[in-house]
Formats: sequence, C-alpha cells, structure tokens
Amino acid sequence: MSKRRRLILLAIASLAFIAFFNIGANSEISEQDAKNMTEQFKEMVKDIDAYGIFLNNFRIALAMFIPALGILIGLFSAYSTGLVFKALVTTTPELAGIPPLLVLATPFGIMEVISYGLAMSQSGILLQNIIQKKGFRIAIVPTLILIGIVCALLLAGAFIEYYMIRSAMDRVQV
Repeated sequence: MSKRRRLILLAIASLAFIAFFNIGANSEISEQDAKNMTEQFKEMVKDIDAYGIFLNNFRIALAMFIPALGILIGLFSAYSTGLVFKALVTTTPELAGIPPLLVLATPFGIMEVISYGLAMSQSGILLQNIIQKKGFRIAIVPTLILIGIVCALLLAGAFIEYYMIRSAMDRVQV
C-alpha cells in the first residue's frame, strides 16, 4: 500500500474519531445519567497514574486493530469518551465554557487521536486484505510496526496527560 493511501486512511479514521467524539460530547443527557457517569468516571480514575492511563488507552487501541470490528470499537470509544465529557460538563459548571474539541487539541489528545486513527485505519486495511484474499501474512509486519508506534505514542501521551492533570490539580488545591 502506498504511503499516500495510508495517510489518507489515517486522516479519514482520525477525523471519524473526532466526529464521533464530538457527537457524544453534544448528545443530550439527563442530569441523573450525567451524575451517574461522572461518579463512575471519578471512581475509575481515582488512583490512576500514567501507567494506568497508558494501559487503559493501549487496551482500547489494540482492540481497534481487529479487522472491521476495530473500526466500530474505535467509533464507539470516541462516542463514549465524548459522552463522558458531556457528563462532566453537565455536573461541573466550571467546565461549561470548554469546547469539547479542545480536549483533543491537547498534546496528549493529539497523540491519542493519531494512535486511534492508525489502529482503525489498519483495521480497514486488514479487512481489505481479507476481502481481496491477500491473507494476513503480508500485513503482519506493518501491523506489528504500527502497534509499536501506537504503544510509544500512547505511553508518551499518558505521561503528558498525567502530569497535565497533576499540574492542574496542584493549582486548584493551592
């Protein structure tokens, strides 16, 4: 596959991820559902560190490599993440003025979008190989390389996200 075609697929997958995140972030949600989601989210991230953020994101990204199903997992993940953002905004008035897409414009957000775009685009390429009966053999090395790139991006992004959160928390508690 040409580099140009791969970049186009990456752009399409990344834009789809952003679009589904935005749909989730702009969805209607009841006050009670927002409170429930916020509590679940707070419980989930209560003691999380950079490695925990990485493991969560990497587990999701690995699922996005599954042929065809990975695209659906990626879009569902994007929508769900947007919905959690909406719940947080609904229950935390201080966040009301923050545009949802600003979250994805952070250094770690950009790294995550690129990572998920790589995984989902490879999912599509693997599906194409299945349909064209090319087999997995020719896709094994590129897929492993992409998994390594996604791993590195998400690891770096997790540390950036963790330290940005810690920095923000320290400023709030002062």
